[in-house]
Amino acid sequence: AEPALAYPRYFKICGRWVNSYKVFLCIGIYIGVLVSAAFAQSIGISPLRMGLGGLCCAISGLAGARLYYLLLHAATYRHSGWRTIWDPRSGGWSVFGALLPIIPLAFLMAWLLRIPPAQFWDCMGGGILAGGFWVRLGCVFNGCCVGRETTGRCGMRLHDVHGVCKRRVPVQFLEMIWWLMGGAVFLCLWPLNLPDGTYALGVLCWYGFGRFWLE
Repeated sequence: AEPALAYPRYFKICGRWVNSYKVFLCIGIYIGVLVSAAFAQSIGISPLRMGLGGLCCAISGLAGARLYYLLLHAATYRHSGWRTIWDPRSGGWSVFGALLPIIPLAFLMAWLLRIPPAQFWDCMGGGILAGGFWVRLGCVFNGCCVGRETTGRCGMRLHDVHGVCKRRVPVQFLEMIWWLMGGAVFLCLWPLNLPDGTYALGVLCWYGFGRFWLE
């Protein structure tokens, strides 16, 4: 059954209940695009072009995340009816699917906008670190990506997507801390003008290591 429309999983905006994850996803993308543009401006690249490229990549990532989720759960959607694919209330995303369209599109956008690809990725890496924190905050409110149940000292009372509160491993908060730490390191290293592509590779390694540890 569909969980009740209520805070904290839903925010009431202009008389309509909106899922909290969607709200923070929009905030994360907005902040990520602005931060990417700011980093671009600091190295002499048009912030408007960088912002446009980052926004296009973000939108393509949303499409990829949805498509990947649908492919993983194709059997379920065949039985429930393909019309449910377009039901905005059903949700369903997979962050790993976002990488599939973002990677080729980023190189295409860099070429179209006349930005060196390595510099494009460096700037976008800073934006991803800034936006990722807010996207994970949406997970906290929504109850998705929740940690397993635990009796350990590190446990916190957190709800899942069904509103059930239990003492769980605070996976969302741990990843938010990881994003903040990555952002702090990125800011400290940015003025050093390391070779192009170094920052993007660092962000990839930082996220990959953190994800491996959390999983």
